[in-house]
Amino acid sequence: MQWRLAALSVCVAAVLLGSSGLRAADVVPQPHPEMLPADFLDCVGKQTKARWRTLYRQPPPTPSSDRRKVAFTLGGLVADAYLTLQAGHAQQFKNNNQEVLNYARVLGLAEKITPDILAEGKMAEAEDWPMLRERLVQKQGVISNLLKEQRDDDLAILVDLGMWLRLLEISSELVVGNTALENKSLCIGSKTLLDEMIARYERLTEAARTDETIAQVGSILQMLQRHWTAAEGDPSDEVVTMTHEKLRYLMGKLTMK
Repeated sequence: MQWRLAALSVCVAAVLLGSSGLRAADVVPQPHPEMLPADFLDCVGKQTKARWRTLYRQPPPTPSSDRRKVAFTLGGLVADAYLTLQAGHAQQFKNNNQEVLNYARVLGLAEKITPDILAEGKMAEAEDWPMLRERLVQKQGVISNLLKEQRDDDLAILVDLGMWLRLLEISSELVVGNTALENKSLCIGSKTLLDEMIARYERLTEAARTDETIAQVGSILQMLQRHWTAAEGDPSDEVVTMTHEKLRYLMGKLTMK
């Protein structure tokens, strides 16, 4: 199964065509829950003129024995793979994939995804980015299915949440301080995307949701939901800054310490 959130229709602001003189090709689809990660970053890049290589971060520490935290961090590393794909940076992609393998090993997945890791490395060396993009989506499905086969549904959800929250950390970094950007909602992808992430969090078992570390994910998601609901599509600079700071704090706390 591809790592999508709930399937919803694409929303495109068609009214802009008549009011602003934009051509159909100029209208950029807005992020929505059905988007795959690479499509989401495409959407963000078209609206922010992103310099992807400036958004890299340090490799995570040696994996801990906390499988929930490992799963969340693995999700963040999957997001970083998409980031390096956007940057077209073969060596960084391969370095990140080694970290993916390290964290997958703790979850008992290394043996089954090693062939994918090796194949992706060769594609990166050959700069076959379109095929690599497809393979990343396939690997997401493999990881999710393997975890579910192990009856680790909580871990599958946490990988998914870790991936999307890292993607939102990346997009919010591009929004903060960008006064010319009209679509500040890129901080959260979209309100619908944020709501769906909360719904996925709530499908975790009670044991996972009450875990001291994982509970922070729910708390911050719910805080962002309150602020962005109140903003009604027109967030202040303070809301944008707060959003980025909360996402950066969460990803740092759960994946870099």
